[in-house]
Amino acid sequence: MSVESYLISALVEEGSPKLALQAGISGGDFEIYDEEFDWLVTRAEKRQPVSPRLFKQRFPEFDYLLAQEKVADLVDELKRERAFVAVSSAVDEIFTGEDPISSENAVEKAIQLREVLHDVLKLHAPHSDVAFKADWHSAYERMRNVWLLRELDENYGLPTGIAHFDFHFGGLQKETSYLFLGRPGDAKSFTMAKLATEAAWAGARVGFFSPEMTRHQHECRFWTLYSAKQRIQHDLGLKDAFSNRALKDGYNFNLKKFKSFLEWLDANLKGEIHLFTQKYRREKMSVSYIESRIEDLNLDLVIIDPLYKLRAPRRRMTKWEELSEITDCLVDLSHTYNIPVVMSNQANRALVGKREIAPGKDSSYGTDAPVQEANCVIGVKHFSEERLMQYHCTKNRDGEEFRCKCRFLPNRGVLEDITPLRGEFADGYDPEKANALLDVMKEEISDG
Repeated sequence: MSVESYLISALVEEGSPKLALQAGISGGDFEIYDEEFDWLVTRAEKRQPVSPRLFKQRFPEFDYLLAQEKVADLVDELKRERAFVAVSSAVDEIFTGEDPISSENAVEKAIQLREVLHDVLKLHAPHSDVAFKADWHSAYERMRNVWLLRELDENYGLPTGIAHFDFHFGGLQKETSYLFLGRPGDAKSFTMAKLATEAAWAGARVGFFSPEMTRHQHECRFWTLYSAKQRIQHDLGLKDAFSNRALKDGYNFNLKKFKSFLEWLDANLKGEIHLFTQKYRREKMSVSYIESRIEDLNLDLVIIDPLYKLRAPRRRMTKWEELSEITDCLVDLSHTYNIPVVMSNQANRALVGKREIAPGKDSSYGTDAPVQEANCVIGVKHFSEERLMQYHCTKNRDGEEFRCKCRFLPNRGVLEDITPLRGEFADGYDPEKANALLDVMKEEISDG
């Protein structure tokens, strides 16, 4: 079987072409099974169900087999196959076709090969080279995919499980860096765990790099967050999530139910979390190590918690220079590998003080470089007595600032957005602010 048939079978099992659309796959990428892929997209556009039974009724001669690889791996393999076919067919046509290369047509053949190679490089090279007007066909296909996902109430980016993040950011977007700032004890790491578990739940391969906490501490948080999901509780008959404290202490929970829970995750979790922790304090993680893991594991999301614990690419005289170098390299990774990169850093105590608000973009500890380089900056504040978490986005290159509060029960895996969404569109448009601004303009006009 070809990778096309494996991918079609996997998408049918998913019940949606979402993962293929997010990767920019269209019907033109299928040389054999384009009709089957168009059927999937059409069903999605009409909000009609997709199932193996319906698919086999429509295409009875299709060889329906499931591969061991994940959908993301099959998508990458399909892209590589299309590149290979395009280049090899062009070479065969030039050297062994009806009109093989000769001294008379060498220039024409070179031009023909250059056009093919240019198209392949546009799709697969590390740097983009696109003519704004000439490439409108692929631009339209890409926007059609985004539009279709929105019509299906899906985020184009990776979902976060926090309504305000998904509304204002559209999920965690590719080639985008996010910085979370907070004082010690304000649950930055728990927020990172929430982002990781939700992305893996949606089918992403997450790289979680933690030079600070241990494997056991992180896994207990992941287990608590997953066991708090209603679907898992329904399937396993759980009345509540596994307590984070109980899991860390290895006491006061049902071991048989916990085993069933782990088996359920192994069989049903679409994505994966690859956890990298610091075994030896003296041997700090480096950016080059993170990059090697991205390449080896083909990661869809990278989380670094915290960034100041990493080793700088080059040894500097001052700490702020090292942090600047680390931040610059991490942001470069998001662009080089077309993935979102999430970072955390301490907030400056002198600037935050004891104010009962989340820190802003002016309170990054050690250097302002993370704030300057990141696309989005979100402050984190934990109110333990009220059992609330406050987030304050003070930098958003694609929209406005926003605040939200979440119901926060870390020992039970609860982090729920409870602030009503404001604005009429995901760009953060606020009608109250717009009307207030209009009133000010009217006053200025009447005074002038």
